[in-house]
Amino acid sequence: MNEPVTGGLTEHIVALAAYCIATSITPGPNNMILAASGATFGFRRTLPNMAGIIVGFIGLVFLAGIGGESLMRAVPLLAVVLKWAGMAYLLYLAWKIGTAGRAEAGTRSRPLSFWQATAFQFINPKGLAMAISSHATFRIPELGEWGSILTVTGMFLFVGMPCTLVWALFGQGVGRWLRDDRRLRLFNAGLGLATAASALLLLVS
Repeated sequence: MNEPVTGGLTEHIVALAAYCIATSITPGPNNMILAASGATFGFRRTLPNMAGIIVGFIGLVFLAGIGGESLMRAVPLLAVVLKWAGMAYLLYLAWKIGTAGRAEAGTRSRPLSFWQATAFQFINPKGLAMAISSHATFRIPELGEWGSILTVTGMFLFVGMPCTLVWALFGQGVGRWLRDDRRLRLFNAGLGLATAASALLLLVS
């Protein structure tokens, strides 16, 4: 388990902000999905996916703060089930991303919906690890239990929104550049492989 951050309130906030930025902006399942969706479907059609990621992950962080860590300790099997469910779904998403071509009018291809993206956060292995470890590492005694929980949750909301925006816009920008369908398929195949790799790395971590 990570060691709690020591120091005053300012040091806690700065360390928490740095952690949230580092974990939210770096490549991971959510960001790979957003980049692929932005490239394939465009920014506007990716908005429900982006909103679902934000709402779902913030809910996950909040629930982790009020007892998620204790629940995982009390029911070890739950952690195992969530881990394997997350891996299976990540590999499914990796296949969907890797085989996606340009979305044409009238086709059945579509990005993740708001509710699909929201639900995925509760089995996303990276998200689960981030949510649980953030409260254990960045608990802020000066603010009390609820103040600390709300501060950690609020920081992820403050940081997570622009980070998801960056990846969706990045995908859209790449999609405009990849006018050729073959290039877009190669780009999506690369993101699919990256998503599968992240799932396998999380499995052995």
